Amino acid sequence: MPPADHETIEKISPIDLNHALYGNFIGLKYVFESKLDPQVLQQAIMQLLQQYPALAGRYDKRSSAVIKRGPAPKLVVQNTKNDLSELARIGTAPAERASYLQEPSRRDVLSGRAPLAVFYLTNSESAGCIFGMGVSHMLMDAAGFHKTLKRLAELYSAIKAGAALPQTPLVAKLGLFDFGTQRSKAETLNALRLQGAPKPIPITGPLGGFTKSMIIRAMEKIAKNAPVAIHFTSQDVRQLKAVVQAESGEPWISTNAALCAHFSRLIARLSYGEDLQTSVQLGYLIDLRGRYFEAENGAQKDFIGNAILIHIDTAEFSQGLQNMPRGALARYYKSRAARTDAGDVRARLDLLADCLRHGYTNPGLDLKKPIIALNNQRKFEVYDVSFAGHVPQRVIPQDVGDNIMFFPAGGGGIDIYIRDIVNPHHQKRLLTREWHDQIFDFK
Repeated sequence: MPPADHETIEKISPIDLNHALYGNFIGLKYVFESKLDPQVLQQAIMQLLQQYPALAGRYDKRSSAVIKRGPAPKLVVQNTKNDLSELARIGTAPAERASYLQEPSRRDVLSGRAPLAVFYLTNSESAGCIFGMGVSHMLMDAAGFHKTLKRLAELYSAIKAGAALPQTPLVAKLGLFDFGTQRSKAETLNALRLQGAPKPIPITGPLGGFTKSMIIRAMEKIAKNAPVAIHFTSQDVRQLKAVVQAESGEPWISTNAALCAHFSRLIARLSYGEDLQTSVQLGYLIDLRGRYFEAENGAQKDFIGNAILIHIDTAEFSQGLQNMPRGALARYYKSRAARTDAGDVRARLDLLADCLRHGYTNPGLDLKKPIIALNNQRKFEVYDVSFAGHVPQRVIPQDVGDNIMFFPAGGGGIDIYIRDIVNPHHQKRLLTREWHDQIFDFK
């Protein structure tokens, strides 16, 4: 029997562990005009850790589980002389800010040396504060993160008011999201060949260990690339959608299709310039809590685990992605969304799970091809939190895990964070007049 301080809290699936390898931590910084009570916030955090103990655990690679080991994370309180009002400003600007959320490295998380959650409170001497929270991607995705933060706000409000604490369970495990089959290694590799997928990357054994270290180093380097933040008002979003819909000739397209068409072409021009990309992998978020498996389990709306994946397709553009009309790209995104159903998603995830079980990673990505990945979180309930009446004036994502993130902003607009993973120096060009005009060329 394992010692009490090594008790297993939660098993980690191969897919969830792959999230930790590529995504590490999900972190957000919440800017408040007034200060939160650090003592009450610490009490709320301790209650949250009791309701979801995995947040207080460490990863154990021998058992592929979160275990009870090491001290529970505590709120780190720090002070700054900086005026936080600048952080709440909305507009197009470089997103190079002092980090108020110090995330552990991937290597420390995967080796069990680092906690799976961190909490920071930074108070300004003038006014206001920033609360930062980060959670390992092996425990939850961005949607689950927002649900967890909302529970923390409810706990803070109840403690502040002396009211009863919310006790409804956080749903951290659903059989619905267990993927994989009993395929052998040979059958799995053959299934990939039949689909025309590239040979997967080994991450076990001597060569796999070296490859995994290379992935960790590459991802840590990319994480330091500061994105550029661009703000679209709600009117900008409506205008862009109307213009792209007219260009597409379609009677209706989604806001997501319009945004994807506009920014996938923009990032291709930014990243690759005149080097025409005729074969490009396009990826976008699919949330399994949505329409794909909605009818199978009513509890999934409260699920805080990993249920979002990037759906990658290889698309061929004879003139290069840079020269594709936005209307044609919008039609592509619309048609791809229409032919994605629960069977398609399950088959892809079963194959991914089988690959990971046999010691391979990333079987859906051909790393030799350019990749444009779009991360759409604009409908998430990011601002729907209240810490005893304190609501955030600005919510800032700690990291942009993909080239482009669409993130909700106050007033119904969206913030677009662009991080050029090909050449970070290109991002500065987005702040020039030339590129500003391309970003807002729908007006």
